[in-house]
Amino acid sequence: MVEIDTDTETEPELGTATIVYELPGEDVERVTVDNDRIAYFQDHWLFAYGTDEDGNDVVRRVPKARVHFVERSVEEVTETFESGLEKAKAKLEELRD
Repeated sequence: MVEIDTDTETEPELGTATIVYELPGEDVERVTVDNDRIAYFQDHWLFAYGTDEDGNDVVRRVPKARVHFVERSVEEVTETFESGLEKAKAKLEELRD
């Protein structure tokens, strides 16, 4: 497995995301970036992969079929679960009334 260090400058509330995906051939690559530097769009994961000689961001676009998994910070997931739980509780209360 190839592991790429993108030198993240993570703020604690932002967190990081790690994406593991297949390269052409049989290699697998693991990249960790700040959460705000990765997105899912049009069936592809896009993330900052480095910079070019002019200092511009280089973005890698990986089709979802090549991605093994994406892990994101626990803090973010916890907030998402808590938000979903609160919505479910509110809906139950609404149905009870």
